[in-house]
Amino acid sequence: MDRRHLLTAGMAASVVAVATPSLAASDESQDIVGSWFGTVTATNPPLGQFNDLISFHTGGVVTETRRYLVSPTPFGNLLETTGHGAWGQTGANTFEAFFRFLLQNASSGAPIGTDNIRLFLTLNTTAGTLTGTFQSQIKDMAGNLLLAVTGNYSAALITL
Repeated sequence: MDRRHLLTAGMAASVVAVATPSLAASDESQDIVGSWFGTVTATNPPLGQFNDLISFHTGGVVTETRRYLVSPTPFGNLLETTGHGAWGQTGANTFEAFFRFLLQNASSGAPIGTDNIRLFLTLNTTAGTLTGTFQSQIKDMAGNLLLAVTGNYSAALITL
């Protein structure tokens, strides 16, 4: 190989190295990106379980949804919006997310307040699963705590 071919090959390799992020860095922080089918189990107080859909978007945005009618609750039947919030990586395969829902009385439509959720998650990249715990704080319109709930969370990645 002459000097010109060697120089051209070296420049091409440099461009590829700069333009392509390392797989380790990309995979480590982006494996959680995607949509997941989850199970929420309230253990304190023991309020049962339900399913949710949660999506972690590139850039740290999270959206979560579940059935809009929440029944029964200590506050009567409620309607709950989709939750919106943020997520971040806290360590190797560990993540934290925070999102908020708006709550209203299902009969009267009167606003109740917000449901503020914090998730602490561990990603199993081999199985494509998330496991962890959650903390929920339901607050009235003035921000006063009405109810705190904790429990477990698990989810599987939705794939084709």
